[in-house]
Amino acid sequence: MRTRPRWRYLLALVVLLAIPITAAHQAQADPLGPGGHPGWRLRWAPDASRDGLNAFEHVEDDRANSDPLGRPHIFVEGDSYRFNMSMGIRDISPDRQRNEVRGMRVDDGRTVTLLNGETWRFTYSMFIPDTLKATTRFTHIMQMKAPGTGSDPIIVTSLRRYGTVPKMELRVFGSDTLVGAVDLAPLQNHWIDIEFEMRIGNAPDGWVRWVVHDGATTVIDTTTTGVDTWLFDRVRPKWGIYRSLLDTSGSLQDTYLLISNPRAYQWSDTPVPAQWARYEAEHSTVHGCAEESTNGGFSGSGYVNCQDRAGSYVEWTVHAAARRGPTTLNLWYANATPVHRPMDITVNGVLVAKALDFGNTPAWTDWETRTLVVALAPGRNTIRATATTAGGGPNLDSVEVEQPFNPPTP
Repeated sequence: MRTRPRWRYLLALVVLLAIPITAAHQAQADPLGPGGHPGWRLRWAPDASRDGLNAFEHVEDDRANSDPLGRPHIFVEGDSYRFNMSMGIRDISPDRQRNEVRGMRVDDGRTVTLLNGETWRFTYSMFIPDTLKATTRFTHIMQMKAPGTGSDPIIVTSLRRYGTVPKMELRVFGSDTLVGAVDLAPLQNHWIDIEFEMRIGNAPDGWVRWVVHDGATTVIDTTTTGVDTWLFDRVRPKWGIYRSLLDTSGSLQDTYLLISNPRAYQWSDTPVPAQWARYEAEHSTVHGCAEESTNGGFSGSGYVNCQDRAGSYVEWTVHAAARRGPTTLNLWYANATPVHRPMDITVNGVLVAKALDFGNTPAWTDWETRTLVVALAPGRNTIRATATTAGGGPNLDSVEVEQPFNPPTP
């Protein structure tokens, strides 16, 4: 592995100094005063050597336990995240391979949530070795997706063969819209830098910008507008190797990918950070449910099992502040059965989501979210999730409550 040139760090420092930022895990003052101004706000800035894999919501490392040599295939190497892929690994669907990380978390454990109508910018450095080749089927190395098993990607960065020419491309998945493509071979075996921006929304409101830098050279800087960049609930990034084994070019072999210095910025009118809190299910009011701690990966001291009983519920008491906008709720759950477990969600006794579907997750230790945007009253509020079928509800871990600052109208 080659050492990244020092100029990249100096350039990153200049860029950061030029952009007003507010870290998601710091309520720091804006240098231009309490009013601030529209600009890019830094929401996520993990340090691999410090934060490790805790910077992500979940690590999808050989989900099918197919490698007899065992894990890890995803780990920290110096100041980078490394994704190893050997030919023997199989995903849950045996015609493909997957070693990826998904989502973003900051150091207090909160989830970085991307919603409809928002604009986000991602930057990161990437090392693609010449053993990681373009293929005739899919080889994704970065995706934007909605949560949930089996949901389609929204945006994919892929290594694809154009006839005999290997390319790296960015594509809007649902409409199969090509944003841009560049020759892959000149970008391999050294560090390159990626910028990616997206406006989240249904077409025609969505747009995507993709920039690839090779040293001081801008290889591509292209924008595509009028595309669909929204599915449901929320959007989150994935990095790693996800590829089909049905390639017909003979390009598959043992390989790896390195990602370093990932950053996420949100375009925002205010420097005031969102107010966030996590409320654990095991500290809530429950009916027909039981507290457990058997399956790992949960936050707090456990989770609540609401299976096999209609009408069982979990009710959280949460607190909301004044001068805050619509509230985002992330309901964390696991359901490693093939049976979906719907729940009615009420806020202060008012139904806000009828029979909200809690689909299956790959394992009881693989926690997923359903996301709702609701209105909370200042002060005390109740959020209740009630199972609607005899199968009961999923295992519920917690609810995250996030309220953006709502500046007063002039």
